[in-house]
Amino acid sequence: MPRAQFVAVFLVLGSAANAQMADPGAPAPSGGSAPAELSSGSGMLSALDGDAGTNASMGQPPWTIQPRIMLTETLTDNVRVNGSNGRQADQITEIAPGIRIQASSARLKGHFDYSLRQQFYAQHPEYERTQNSLNSFATLEAVEQWLFVDFSGIVAQQPISAFGPQSPGNTSINSNVTETSTYRLSPYIRGQIAGVLGYSLRHDASTTRSASATATNLDLSQWSGQLSGGTPFQRLNWSIDGSQSSSEYGNGMQYDADRVRATASYLIFPDLRFSLNRGREANNYASANQESRGTHGFGFEWNPTERTTISASKERRFFGDGHNFSFSHRFPLSSISYTDTKDVSLLPNQFSRVGQNAAWDQAERECKLFTPDATQKEIEDCAIPRVSATQGSSDFLAARARLQRRQQLAVAIMGARNSLTLVAHRSESQSLQANDFLDETTPSSLIEQKGLSLSLSHRLSPITNLNLLASRQESIGNGDASATNTLYQLGLTSKLGSRTSGSLTARQSSFESQNAPRKEHAVIGTISFIY
Repeated sequence: MPRAQFVAVFLVLGSAANAQMADPGAPAPSGGSAPAELSSGSGMLSALDGDAGTNASMGQPPWTIQPRIMLTETLTDNVRVNGSNGRQADQITEIAPGIRIQASSARLKGHFDYSLRQQFYAQHPEYERTQNSLNSFATLEAVEQWLFVDFSGIVAQQPISAFGPQSPGNTSINSNVTETSTYRLSPYIRGQIAGVLGYSLRHDASTTRSASATATNLDLSQWSGQLSGGTPFQRLNWSIDGSQSSSEYGNGMQYDADRVRATASYLIFPDLRFSLNRGREANNYASANQESRGTHGFGFEWNPTERTTISASKERRFFGDGHNFSFSHRFPLSSISYTDTKDVSLLPNQFSRVGQNAAWDQAERECKLFTPDATQKEIEDCAIPRVSATQGSSDFLAARARLQRRQQLAVAIMGARNSLTLVAHRSESQSLQANDFLDETTPSSLIEQKGLSLSLSHRLSPITNLNLLASRQESIGNGDASATNTLYQLGLTSKLGSRTSGSLTARQSSFESQNAPRKEHAVIGTISFIY
């Protein structure tokens, strides 16, 4: 369907539904469930709505502004991760002012967290530099219960190549790491027509920019929509969804993809739903010209208990069989989760979902169990190292679309004074075009990354924690291409006052490859103050 017609259909439906909203007594859809966006809205919106309720119950204001400043001293015996100058010891001073703004008003919900790092090098002043760090997400309800706008942004240090060394810290001088930013604007509408037909229409526009000339930029634009409703059979529902997207890389690569799919779902039991789908897609991911192919698949969602969620889907796509499997279970003081996905990837996994994510939500839950009387800031300080340990593989900035399979197993165990998080991960990334060119960011057409990380926290006192982190990641490519990154870190964190906290960390990191092996030892001291 041409894009103009695709958008026009949903705009007509939206106008009709907007008039329907004038009748507040309109009945809810009979039988069937609304599409995913209608039933739960944006995943972040739902999470923030829950946070807003908590804030209201605790009497907290809808707006919270927390300026902060952090001072870090790093002593290292090898500040430069790569290069021909050999080992270079240095003492680095980092001053990082920052601010966090949390909004939980009736129409606007979200957060904005930004810090500016100014780094000074005592032995090598030519390395002096500034780094930005941003994590933000917000949802605005522009028209009550109909028009919404999501906007988000993230700025972080990102590896360029999978076979280059990973930086053990922000102060390391590493030509394989660059500052990358992704900003996204996504307006969407959702509603019901006559109380029986659900609809949604969303436009996503995002841009990714890198500070390195080696890495390429990326602009994404996508329209997506969905219609859904019930049938005379109470347990049988249907939905039709479609999307049109355009991806433009800075190196000249451009991908266009169109897709339409019809899905029928049947509620076998109150906690088990089975679905079948059939559709068609056209794209130029694997060829120079647009190629159209039929798709078909099946899936199920099962929630046997309030603490257990299992979902799986398999679909025949243009590249073969794609799938998405997830399992999670929460015990009273522990949790386990496993995910396995195979699909086309355009962005690194760190940038594919801006804002809070499942790893952050899980880390916050664990920290609340570990310290139930902690403030929100203390919970965040506890969650940050856990998220770092559970992010799995450090993805890289590929210069083209790729087929990626990702598997991750995460186990968290909480005790009275101890908490343990174990993460095992594996990913395969492959070029979709057989005659695709290779470059610095992707020197191999097939890249496998696998690794293991372990994070242990021991509470020495109500205000002091001892933390241990060990991680290892290996990247393997065609031929002899390989690289291994290993990190061991031991840290002590403590509250020094009502608004002040401090930490002392010792780390050992190593990078092993055929061309440039490297080792480093460092001691890092940090003091942070929240105004």
